[in-house]
Amino acid sequence: MRILILMSHTGGGHRSVSLAVAGALQRQARGSVEPRIVDLFALGRPTLPDRLTRLYGPVIRYAPWFYGLVFHAVNRRMAYRVVAAEARRALLPKVRRLLAAERPDAIVSTHPLCNRVTLDALAGLGRTVPYVAVVTELVTVHRSWVEPEIACYTTATAEADAAVLAFGASPERVRRIGLPIDRRFGRVQAAPPEIRRGLGLDPNRLTLLIVGGGEGLGVERWVRAIDGCGVDAQRIVVCGRNQRLAERLQRTPSTAEQRVLGFVDTMPELMHAADIVLTKGGPQSIVEAMVSGRPIIVTDRLPGQEEGNPEFVEAHRIGVDGRSVPRALAALRQLADSPAERTAMAARSRALAAPDAADHVARTVLDLVDVRRSCRSSPAGGRRAEGVADERR
Repeated sequence: MRILILMSHTGGGHRSVSLAVAGALQRQARGSVEPRIVDLFALGRPTLPDRLTRLYGPVIRYAPWFYGLVFHAVNRRMAYRVVAAEARRALLPKVRRLLAAERPDAIVSTHPLCNRVTLDALAGLGRTVPYVAVVTELVTVHRSWVEPEIACYTTATAEADAAVLAFGASPERVRRIGLPIDRRFGRVQAAPPEIRRGLGLDPNRLTLLIVGGGEGLGVERWVRAIDGCGVDAQRIVVCGRNQRLAERLQRTPSTAEQRVLGFVDTMPELMHAADIVLTKGGPQSIVEAMVSGRPIIVTDRLPGQEEGNPEFVEAHRIGVDGRSVPRALAALRQLADSPAERTAMAARSRALAAPDAADHVARTVLDLVDVRRSCRSSPAGGRRAEGVADERR
């Protein structure tokens, strides 16, 4: 069984979700599934849409306001149709070639910009396969996630449900499952002191984890703000793909013991080693901290799809909206001095989290494939299934 997982390397979250779903598909099907993850904007010769997606990292690092402006401008019906039509002209030929070569039994999308062009390519090839959109936002959802041909939307929160439905998704096609993450989160066997010791840190000292997504956004500002704030804590600082930032912080003297890291694949262990997580408002980092049972201080948020996330954290009492430096430092001091409050936040996080979301998404995909195969095995059922697909198209 071939499952095609479509994504784009715009931030680290879409890749992480895709890897989590691919791993769950292999576990669920016990080797009978061949998932393939494809960056739809890195196929063949680069087109204008491909080049624009590659600007995501520099834009959010140096001009996040501009990204937010574009996000909201294209989140209007007519503007999105125009942009989608222009992207279609450039991308459609190579997406058709991909689908003709892969002949997938199902398609999973973890990035909204993959949806319209892939559905058009399928229609051009005369093919209908189960298409599942894994909505990766917690609150603020872009309308490009929703298309009438999509068989199923999986969402992470009630807020995301409401947004998808507001854009016209059929309620019977929306399933609140949770955001897929690496299954190691919340299942780390080593004790936090042991992990800290392995990092060369004091095994028994209060430990902060500071992360800023794949681009390390805001990390340096918060490292400096925490210096001298009066909190007796050591720090693990993750800079993602921002190697210059990592090198700069490694050279900069600090008032506290800290370990500065670049891009890592040990985030489950680092979350487990921390007492408090300070993170940009990316949905992936927030959910990883929730599943790990760690209090969250949201230090920043990207205009656009992350806008509602700090309020989400506060509304569910799993952390603090700390985008103001004084407010963040006050929250950090309070949490540092109150183990009982940290424990209460951790309990609420675990209760709200969905650690097995990736497995549930995989089961949803495999069930849709099974239903389609059952329909096709019967001539009458096959006609009914194709009729429904044609009507939706």
